[in-house]
Amino acid sequence: MNDEITVSGNPRRRRLLIVGNGLATDSLIDHLGTDHDWSVQVLGDEPVRHYNRIMLSPLLGGEIDLPSISPRDESWYRARRVTVSPGKRVTGIDRRRRRVLCDDGERIDYHTLVLATGARSSLPPLPGVGALAGVGGFRSLEDVRRLRQHCQARPGTRAVVIGAGLLGVEAAVGLRRLGADVTLVHRRPVLMNRQLDASASSLLEASLAARGIRVRTGCDPRRLLGDGSVSAVEVEEGGAAETLPADLVVFATGITPNRELAQAAGLECGAGVRVDSALRTSEPHVHALGECCEFQGNTYGLVAPVRAQANVLARVLRGQHARYCDPSPVTRLKVSGLDIHSMGQVEAETGQQSLWLSDAAAGVYKKLIIEDGRLRGVLLVGDVRHGQWYAEALQSDRDVSALRDILLTNPTRDDSAATGVSVDVA
Repeated sequence: MNDEITVSGNPRRRRLLIVGNGLATDSLIDHLGTDHDWSVQVLGDEPVRHYNRIMLSPLLGGEIDLPSISPRDESWYRARRVTVSPGKRVTGIDRRRRRVLCDDGERIDYHTLVLATGARSSLPPLPGVGALAGVGGFRSLEDVRRLRQHCQARPGTRAVVIGAGLLGVEAAVGLRRLGADVTLVHRRPVLMNRQLDASASSLLEASLAARGIRVRTGCDPRRLLGDGSVSAVEVEEGGAAETLPADLVVFATGITPNRELAQAAGLECGAGVRVDSALRTSEPHVHALGECCEFQGNTYGLVAPVRAQANVLARVLRGQHARYCDPSPVTRLKVSGLDIHSMGQVEAETGQQSLWLSDAAAGVYKKLIIEDGRLRGVLLVGDVRHGQWYAEALQSDRDVSALRDILLTNPTRDDSAATGVSVDVA
């Protein structure tokens, strides 16, 4: 096939076709900028243009509306030579002809294809899942519509959110704002256990309780009960079974990359669509990024790596040499006025030191993990003023030894003295 495809009468303009219109696509277009040689078309299966999925919790709770989380207007896309086709689902890829097939029968040619198909909620195989109404995930505008409709139709809805990772906490807060009676269930003893330690989890739990959310840790869901619609969740805690009444069950127990389109086209897949450091799949003219991709055995559900991938792929598409490597994970959460930043390691390993500061009355907890004078982990609760500084120091592998005495209180000043700091050696 000729590498030049005629687009809008210009035989020199190459077509970049992107499947999916979430954060990964938005970041890619943003990084690609206005100075490029592509004509870009975005195919999204949702009936709306890009919206900020990170803001679904306040959208669910009615704090904001859809336009406020839809940051791009027509002029922004036009300046970047981007055409967006919402409600357009791709059903197949013809790699030989470099063409995709859409559900409405249209066939669209491409020079380079980018798969940014995202991920979906992963529902565990518990008895009752898939058979009862009122059960689902929390990932999309459709989920927001469904949950809001349920809560509005039944004031005081008894909602059980299963999984207290970042998404589960946000879902619980959003449902509570709608007036639901919310119970948050988590198998582990620590909330957001990938990002928090026990001390930080305690502060988060107290903040959720202050909002009227019941938190059950160390609680293992066993099955859903009901006749047509869910009525309860059977859980096990400490070896004892218990039934939690529920009109609504929201699973936030992980995500599954949407790799089926790539898999059907014969692209190499594992848990996600496998890519190299240039975000290239096993087919040279097809790239993948974001939650649908897999790099060196890793899949992605956080913002930082997706944006980093988009930056690298934009440079590759402009003909530059760029290679992706996983950044230190950064998680930011704001619940009930409680700010949380988590970066890198959560617990110290042998040979590492933990510096921490705790003021439970003020709702402040800070923890730094240091190895050979360099940050390996940062956990901030309640006071995140220097979060950006820590993130940059962590990412750059900066030597912070000279700042040790002020590292927890004000690392941007070199004439301060830290107080109230305890140091542990792991």
